[in-house]
Amino acid sequence: MAYNYKDIKKTYKRLGVESGKTVLLKTDLRYLGAYDHPERNEVLYAHFNVLSDLLDLNKGTLVVSTASTSLCNSDRPFDLDKTPSEQGVLTEYIRQRTGSIRSFHPFMSYSAIGKHAKAICEDVSRHSYGPETPKARMLDLDTLYVSIGLHPRLTCTTIHHIELIMGAPYRYTKEFLHPVVRNGKIRCECFYLYVWYKECNLKKNRNIKIFNNFRQSGDEIKEEMLGRGKVYSYSMNDFYKRTTKLLSKDIYAWLDRIPENKPYCQTR
Repeated sequence: MAYNYKDIKKTYKRLGVESGKTVLLKTDLRYLGAYDHPERNEVLYAHFNVLSDLLDLNKGTLVVSTASTSLCNSDRPFDLDKTPSEQGVLTEYIRQRTGSIRSFHPFMSYSAIGKHAKAICEDVSRHSYGPETPKARMLDLDTLYVSIGLHPRLTCTTIHHIELIMGAPYRYTKEFLHPVVRNGKIRCECFYLYVWYKECNLKKNRNIKIFNNFRQSGDEIKEEMLGRGKVYSYSMNDFYKRTTKLLSKDIYAWLDRIPENKPYCQTR
């Protein structure tokens, strides 16, 4: 059965979307099934309009990832205004809204609209994670994480910010010299990604241990049915605090097992 505008509003309200909140939205609308309007853009308008009304963009803020990772290791220039988001049709729809502000990173950008859009996305670090990135600034704003269609363990990237803060040894910062458009001209600039050592042959567990720990510690992940799928929400700050604590005890918690090959390990 197709879902409608009222269903969307009821779902987001139950998940804690309210006036003055900052919301980071991760989306895969396919899992919700059909919307009760034949025009494709109507479903995008409906989700955006409901969120905008509930948040009251004079008081609250809506943020989406507008990452364009396919540019990495290519010679295609990043254009802040024209490079499309690769994170789903709703994120691209939001990126194009009047008043939306995008952070300047060719591979790992965010777009925000609302009260704190400038504070989140302007004058950011050239790094993907860490201080002065949109992720760090969203944590400062006690952001509500909302995931449409997919369980948060499949969409969460806050774990990588935590890995950097906690110094996960299997990762390092890599520099990329990439063409970008500034003031109508193309120039090459350095940007940074937080990557892992290929030699480690990492066996990841898709955040299973991380989110099991989050739930077992008493933190709440809300979930609501919408159409054929589910929408989830949780506090980014609660996740950050709980997972930082976990990695302080087990720095390899994001992995299925400790790497046998450790190129970062100095032995006698």
